[in-house]
Formats: sequence, structure tokens, C-alpha cells
Amino acid sequence: MSPQIRERIDELIAAADVAADGPERAAATARLADLGVERLAVEPGTRFDPSRHRAVAVTPAAAPAEENLVAAMIRPGWCHEGQILRYVEVRVQVPPARCPAPGAS
Repeated sequence: MSPQIRERIDELIAAADVAADGPERAAATARLADLGVERLAVEPGTRFDPSRHRAVAVTPAAAPAEENLVAAMIRPGWCHEGQILRYVEVRVQVPPARCPAPGAS
């Protein structure tokens, strides 16, 4: 992909990120689709997949079976022809011992 096309894609992704749900976001997403760029999303409860997801926050899992499951999608990802342009940013459930103490940075 040429640097000019990548720059245009990055601009459209940024526009989709800041647009309110509605016509503006739909227009940016449609233009990205015209360029072969696909929006990546994940539902809560999905197993965390580091090849598609980026953990940007953690939350304690209520039970061991919930560890490494996505608690929430923070920001969608994007891919072009199978290549990840941006990973889906997620909050992941982890063992309570791996969560920072309240007020810790």
C-alpha cells in the first residue's frame, strides 16, 4: 500500500473514531470499506486473542473460568487485506491478584 493511501486510511480511521454514531461514522466506515479496510470488533465474553486484540485495561475475573475473557471493547480495530492496521483495544478479565490495587498507578 502506498504511503498516500495509508495516510488517507489513517485519516478515515481517525474520523470514524471521533464521529458520533450516525451518518458521519457510517460515511467514514463506508469509505474505508471502499478501500478494502474492515472494522474489527469483539463482543464481551470472547477469549482474548493477542493476534487480534490489545489489552489496554484489566478487570478482576469473578471466577477462574472468566480469566482471559474480554470484559469490554474500548476501541475497534481495523485490518486491510488480512493485515492488522490497528488491534481491537479491550479490557480483559484477569486473576484478581494481577489487578492493580485501587488508587495505584
